[in-house]
Amino acid sequence: MQTIRQAIALLRQNPLLSTISILGTAFAITMIMAIVITWQTKYSDIEPEVNRSRCLYISKIHIQNKENKNWNTFGSCSPAFMKECVQPLEKVEACTSFTSAAVALLSMTDGTNRMKVDVVNTDPGFWNVFRMQFVAGRGFEEADWGGKVQSVVISASTARKLFGTTDAVGKIVLLNRDEARVCGVVKDVSVTAKDAYAQVWNLYPRSRQDATSVWSYSRDFTVAALVSSVEDMPAVKQEIEKRVKDVNAALPEFLIDIMEQPDGIVEHVNHVWANISPDLAMLYLQYFIAVLIILLVPSLNLCGLSNSRMQQRMGELGVRKAFGATRGILIRQILNENLVLTLLGGIVGLGLSYLSVYGMRNWLFINGDNIGTSGDFNLSMSVLFSPVVFCLAFLFCLIINLLSAGVPAWIAARHTIVDSLNDK
Repeated sequence: MQTIRQAIALLRQNPLLSTISILGTAFAITMIMAIVITWQTKYSDIEPEVNRSRCLYISKIHIQNKENKNWNTFGSCSPAFMKECVQPLEKVEACTSFTSAAVALLSMTDGTNRMKVDVVNTDPGFWNVFRMQFVAGRGFEEADWGGKVQSVVISASTARKLFGTTDAVGKIVLLNRDEARVCGVVKDVSVTAKDAYAQVWNLYPRSRQDATSVWSYSRDFTVAALVSSVEDMPAVKQEIEKRVKDVNAALPEFLIDIMEQPDGIVEHVNHVWANISPDLAMLYLQYFIAVLIILLVPSLNLCGLSNSRMQQRMGELGVRKAFGATRGILIRQILNENLVLTLLGGIVGLGLSYLSVYGMRNWLFINGDNIGTSGDFNLSMSVLFSPVVFCLAFLFCLIINLLSAGVPAWIAARHTIVDSLNDK
């Protein structure tokens, strides 16, 4: 309490310097926490992509002629590849293949209530890999492949726009003028969920999983495999490589190459080009340099402010030394007082970070897969208000406090009693 009272007294004595110090800390925390929140939203386990840490992804494929090595083609993966090389593996708990969201036309059977929607073609395994909140009905099942009408799952907002209610299970709609039966309605998915997002999920034909030729392995799908545990990931990768070799041995003219895949979540999100793997070392270096600059630049400026404040308090420090205060006690007092100001700046900065990420969410989370989509870039509350975010905010406050106040405090505490009393 004594430290807090002294910090409040400092605020009143020099409100300009104190305000600049708090705002400097706030802006530093804002930028750092914006990076942290963006990282968590892209790569952490958040609903509905709650299994990112246990998922392996294969999104690109390379086909080469066995005789003519100059003949190459690059494309995306396929359900047939999933069935042949991923699904049979013992340590794969679930797997799915899905397309990127594409625009389609959805309407009532009489052609009314027409709307453009973002559609993903997928399979029954999709609902085991991603955790959707069902408002009504269920996801796809194996038996749905035998139905006369294709099955779809729609989002709650789509159901309300089309039928005026989310009670839409069993109703028939037209998807690109083909009849489809609604088997489930799910809570809206944010566009920030790179793989799970859609407004309509359509069950692709079972025949897509049949390997009739080498071209069956190259479609426009991404394969996601949910591994039993993180420790099993290396073994699953090796087993997939072995199955690819077995497939290649049976192909007469061509070779399939998955180019060092499957990817983890960070590689997957940054795997833009089919023939170029993401440079994770450069990605991590960029994040490290950004955080370092954001920490150092404000800290150096705040260090100058702290040093100016120390010069004004030299007489006070000299008196305290004369009454027996040691150098360690003085340094701790100064750091504790500055920590109160830093925490005030951290609280302001944390609030600003939420506002800035929310305001820039479209720019921060847009990628090649969701450009032109019509969904919302909503942010998960589990990311914004998580213990990890608050602990990191407090950690950055401590680091900024040590960097900005530690050096001036150490220099001030080294002055002798006479020098401190005479330095005004």
